[in-house]
Amino acid sequence: MFKELCADPDYPGRRGLGMPVRFRTALGRDDVPAPVPFGRSRRTVVFVLADDFLVASASWRDYCSQLVADAGEPDLVVPVAISDCSNLPPALSNLEAIRLDKAPTELHEDVLLRDALHDLCRCLDPEGAKVKVFLSHAKQDGLDIATTVRAHLHDEDRLDDFFDAADLPDGVRFGEFILASAGSSHALLAIQTDTYGSREWCRVEVLEAKRRRVPIVVLAAVERGEARSFPYMGNLPVIRWRGPETAAAVAGAVLREVLRSRYFPRRVESLCRLHGLDAERQVLSHPPELLTALALRGPASDVDSGNWVLYPDPPLGAEELAVLAELDPALRPVTPTALLTG
Repeated sequence: MFKELCADPDYPGRRGLGMPVRFRTALGRDDVPAPVPFGRSRRTVVFVLADDFLVASASWRDYCSQLVADAGEPDLVVPVAISDCSNLPPALSNLEAIRLDKAPTELHEDVLLRDALHDLCRCLDPEGAKVKVFLSHAKQDGLDIATTVRAHLHDEDRLDDFFDAADLPDGVRFGEFILASAGSSHALLAIQTDTYGSREWCRVEVLEAKRRRVPIVVLAAVERGEARSFPYMGNLPVIRWRGPETAAAVAGAVLREVLRSRYFPRRVESLCRLHGLDAERQVLSHPPELLTALALRGPASDVDSGNWVLYPDPPLGAEELAVLAELDPALRPVTPTALLTG
């Protein structure tokens, strides 16, 4: 959980989510951890790993009751039922739980991470609908994969989707609806098959999503090859399609990118205020590239920070920064760490 939500110490160059992750435990079976400091952050989410030892311990049951009572309005307490859900303490049994007790042991980590990502996404947008995924695919060779992924999103991951022309409202022009849907969904999954890059509307969907800063995940399913790869599908997370068993990893990757897009702008709000940055225009959830940098171009602001763009650590290499400078020498890409120490 720490590696996925915060950072991976084994791979420092991996672009993590940067969410603070803390652990609470106790050495003895009847000892309990220190209280969770609700209120120190704008939102605190607690996942309670409830196994047989926890549900059988009176002190732990009391601790869980106090935990739920102390949580504020923006906070969230989520039971993780390792023990049978019916055994959970009363304070936890009334809450929606992550059900590991029904999953095979070898899938516990995957299920926990997937459901935790979903809960964190909803916590950052409590009034919003469930996460909606736009499935972008070429019908000639991507329909079967899209159908498999769609079924998994619905059956296992509680996600919504826009799929194809069958989902069009009556009387709506196909092109106009595609443009609006690709740019308004919570995430776009680009199913990159052999013919994907040759389809105009597939390319339009990716471009529209990038322009509107919609999170994108590429599902790499090229088998024989592409005559020309679409150049604007870079700078994105990629999952390799290895069959239906890949669907769970795809869902996790999509949720991770939705969470990144919701969390990072909130994380740097105070930093933006301190340096006079426009959080709506000058904050990107991914490193800038030529296409996204092009959308940032415009007349320089009166303030010194008018050409800055803030993106997550780690910083881009000198070779990529040099290319961006060729497009706009005034552009100043910077990460939170560089901004704080510069």
